[in-house]
Amino acid sequence: MPGMRLFGRRCTLATDDFILIGFLDCFAFLPWLGWIPVIYASYIKHRSQCELVQNTALLDVCLPGLCILFFLNWILGALSLIFSLRGTISEPEPRRHVVTVVYLKLIVGIFDVVWAILGTVVLARNNFCDIIGLSLLIEVCTIFQWIVTFVRFFAICTCYDWNFSKHTKDGVTKEYFTTPVRKGTFKKWNLRLQTLFLWCTTPSEARKQALETASELLALLSYDLDLVASDVIAGLLLYRQKCCKKWKSEKESIKLAPPIVSADGEKLEKFPPSTFQSWMNLQLASRYMNLGLGVFGWPWFVYRNITCGFCLLFKRLTCCFPCREASKIVFGDNCCGCNLAGLQATTELEYEDLVHVSFVDKVFEVPFFVTYDHQTKAVIVAVRGTMSMNDVLTDVAATFACFDDPGCPPGALCHGGMLSASREIKRKLEEQEILDRALQEYPDYDLVITGHSLGASVSSILTLLLKEKYPNVRCFAFAPAPTLNKIALPFTFQNIFTVIYGNDTVCYLNYENTKTMVLEMVKCLKECKLPKYKVFMAKDYQENVETEEKHCKCELDLKNYGTNMSDGENGEPFMKIDLERSSEFPVVTESVYVAGTIVHIWKTEEGYRLKISKADDYKPLSFRPKSILDHFPQYLQASLNQLGETPVLNACSMPKPTKEV
Repeated sequence: MPGMRLFGRRCTLATDDFILIGFLDCFAFLPWLGWIPVIYASYIKHRSQCELVQNTALLDVCLPGLCILFFLNWILGALSLIFSLRGTISEPEPRRHVVTVVYLKLIVGIFDVVWAILGTVVLARNNFCDIIGLSLLIEVCTIFQWIVTFVRFFAICTCYDWNFSKHTKDGVTKEYFTTPVRKGTFKKWNLRLQTLFLWCTTPSEARKQALETASELLALLSYDLDLVASDVIAGLLLYRQKCCKKWKSEKESIKLAPPIVSADGEKLEKFPPSTFQSWMNLQLASRYMNLGLGVFGWPWFVYRNITCGFCLLFKRLTCCFPCREASKIVFGDNCCGCNLAGLQATTELEYEDLVHVSFVDKVFEVPFFVTYDHQTKAVIVAVRGTMSMNDVLTDVAATFACFDDPGCPPGALCHGGMLSASREIKRKLEEQEILDRALQEYPDYDLVITGHSLGASVSSILTLLLKEKYPNVRCFAFAPAPTLNKIALPFTFQNIFTVIYGNDTVCYLNYENTKTMVLEMVKCLKECKLPKYKVFMAKDYQENVETEEKHCKCELDLKNYGTNMSDGENGEPFMKIDLERSSEFPVVTESVYVAGTIVHIWKTEEGYRLKISKADDYKPLSFRPKSILDHFPQYLQASLNQLGETPVLNACSMPKPTKEV
């Protein structure tokens, strides 16, 4: 940190990244320093026996040149390794000689290309003196040099910023954001995302729109930062260390808390409390969680039944013969009906109870199914969570969208990608009159919408879209991401029941929290007194590590932080991030929050803890232990199956947690 600069332009490598590059160079070129001199000495000894004078002269140039070039490559690799070990993450000055070494490596690289061509010419003639081992040496050296040349060329193309200029300040200010989108930064992120997503997503105009939206957000997050990839990883490790230290005290407070706690911290004797709707209980939540997971199809069933999942699915599959009549209610499945088989195996629903099943998976178009649940007397709409790269694009298309549909409050905003997915589901439901027909057949049934992760967020928005026509619609949202702004939140408390488990991080993922995390990460990088390689090599964070040699000082003072980036590390400031201003001023004028009435489930050694949470509780973004694992649906499912045995939970008789499977 910061990014190294060559020929007046930025690279996506820092000077301390050459530790690995230098080590690989030393490791790759060292064996040649033993092999080439031995063969060259043998050649000198038997040179007089060679009658081909022209080829002898060519070998007299080729072999000494190989010795010198490989020795220079090894020396430069060793120097880059030694120099890059100096300094700390935020102090690149001791590593300034790395830039000089890189220039020298580029010069030596040109000679490598020349000698690779020379070796190719020698091999093409194929009439030189074949002294023992000489032919093999030239073949292997030539192949090795061409491989090194292509690797270096690829590295230069990917790591060198060909279009970036420090004088490029133009940008576009997006609505609801306090910082502009820099055009150069946007183009770089758009190219990266296209490289990542174009090969694994469905081509469409929606994909192009999602990529542009995601590029804008990433440009907003990184426009004022001069960080390379290794800086980001090191910063995340340091920030996680800070979060883990904070988690120790939070964990103790959760253990000592009463089994059921209100949003104000008061002890409750039962759940749900009298202020909740009667249907907002964990028994129904458990039932709808189990049914909703069926929309993940055969991958989920096989994942949960590793040993014999395929065998259990096989008996439910249908034949692929063209003469078989296609299902009129199932769309987007394969010819064998694998996803439908997985749905029925997971939920144990009969085919006759299914009203509509869509496994169509595109950007802004997520799979869902509609079914009758006679056990709870409900018509259920279950929406799938994130499982494909199309879903990921829907997730990251996270700009604010006006929520101006009929029945929605004026000024309501929500997650743009999820709103598009919700409107697509609503369109299908209305065009085919799916809900109307289902509720006409069972008029006393309730309408319930449910989903996990992305499916939970889409379900929350879909509930508001359908609320005008179906005022009593109910939503069970499991582990949703932040979805709605504060204006829309009060309209969700009576219709949406949200359940969150453990240290799940997804409920913290909005732009405001992410930008704040980036600022905190930069502070940790600035205050760290260790070189980057020691941060990567550190063991898991221990409780009693106090010394600077083993621990980074992350006690933060709000000072301005600027990063210098120039040839030789001695130029004018390239980018600057004002931490003091960033701490005082908001990064957005609007923010999105988790919708609905929220209950947070914690699993401790003493037993389960339930807390009725507020949307404002989910800030800032933290990386606690199991922050990713706790988002996986099986852990929340196991807890709900235990807690949902009865509709009412008494604080004095909470069930004990069992081992998670």
